[in-house]
Order: sequence, then C-alpha cells, then structure tokens
Amino acid sequence: MAKGKYKEWLEPDGLLLISAWARDGLTDEQIAHNMGVNVRTLYEYKNKYPQISQSLKKGKEVVDYEVENALLKRAMGYISTEVIKERLTDTGQKKRHNGEGELTEREWDIAIKYFDNKCCYCGEYMDEPTKDHILALKKGGQLSPDNIIPCCRTCNSSKNDRNLEEWYKEQSFFDRRRLLKIYDYVKFISKLSKMGDMGELVVTKEITKEVPPDTTALIFWLKNRQPQKWRDKQQVEMSGELKHTNPFEGLTTNELKKLVGDG
Repeated sequence: MAKGKYKEWLEPDGLLLISAWARDGLTDEQIAHNMGVNVRTLYEYKNKYPQISQSLKKGKEVVDYEVENALLKRAMGYISTEVIKERLTDTGQKKRHNGEGELTEREWDIAIKYFDNKCCYCGEYMDEPTKDHILALKKGGQLSPDNIIPCCRTCNSSKNDRNLEEWYKEQSFFDRRRLLKIYDYVKFISKLSKMGDMGELVVTKEITKEVPPDTTALIFWLKNRQPQKWRDKQQVEMSGELKHTNPFEGLTTNELKKLVGDG
C-alpha cells in the first residue's frame, strides 16, 4: 500500500491496519509515520474522514471495553443460546412415495400453526400430528404444501384414501367451519408458494447452554481490579524505624579470632 494517499487508507484493508496499530498502543505520531504522513495530516484525516476517526477510536477505546466485558462475562459465567436455522426436506415422505415430491419443515410448521396445533378434522389438540393428503396419492395427489394438512392419527387412519368431503360429512365430529378452514388453508398456502416465501431458512431449534464461571479469568480480573487485596504476594508495611544490631559489636580482635577458631 502506497503511503500518504488518503484514498487507500479509506479502503477496508487500510482502515483495518490503522485500527490494528491503535490497538497495539501506537501513538498518533507513530501511526502517522506508518501511514507516510505527518501527524498534522493525520489529524486532518480524522476530522475529514469519519471512517479513519472510527478506526482509531475502535483500536484505542472500544476494543478495550470489548475485551473487558468479554473477560467479565467469562469470569462470571453466562447463558448462551444457539439458534439453528435450516431448510430440511421431509425425506421420510419422499422415500415412502418414490421421490414424487418433498415437504420442508417450514411448510409443515406453517400447516400445524395455521390449524392451531389441532386436528383439522376433529379439532383435538395433537402431540404428534400426522400428514394427511387432501387428494390421495393413489388418486393423483401430490406431495405438495397445498395437498398436505395436519390431522390426528385416528382421523388419518379412518379417512385413508377416501374423498375428503364425503368421508368428513359422515363423521360425528363434522364441522362446516373446520371444512371451510381447510379450503381457506389451501388457498393461503398456494398463494404463499407463488410469492416464493416458502424457501427461506427458518429457526428449527434453539439450544440453551450454561457456561460456568472461568476460575482463571476470575482470578485475573480480581488481581487487576483489586491488586492490593488479590495479588499473590502481599507486602506488609511496618511503621516506625527499623534498627539493625551487630552481634559482634564490642568484641576485641582476640575474642573474634577465638570465635572463628583461629586463636
């Protein structure tokens, strides 16, 4: 990168380099030198180009706060939520019916929610909804969103391959409002499919994890925040004058010789 050309310092690589120099503790004079300009020119750049000013600030201040907050978070422990987004093919349906079509998890989730987690026929809440084909596959029905609706296992088994309306009207729990809701759903999902809103990634699961406090980070934090209390070796300060005494003071030369075994 040629030095002294401000346009090049406005490029992502240039801004990243400036931020790195600031993060390493370089002064404005040193950063200006690395850029090939004098410090006054750097100040002009800071005033004129907010990108450069933000890069310097990011390096000198924001990063310190980010590291401090990250260290505190690590020391105290925290709750982490991992969000997983997928667009999964209903391979079970596909395999059972010779790959004639596919249903995504998003499409199935929309169907279940449209009917409020209730069987579209009898209206009972479902723990494990099953997929029923409005027009049976044996009669030309497709594995497409507008031909699959959620129902309980009992209704699914009872209806089997029969015509939906004929079978439904024979049931003691027949409800015209629920029948109309089925037809409304078919119109709704067909329109949604044409708009191209069925293929986006969706949240399929959220995993919550508890990260325990990190002892090393905790000790490091305390030693730096309260060094007088938490440093490894505490110095004990004593008041008053400390006097040193000489145990040999007052002895004669001969007495000293005798003491060391030379007499």
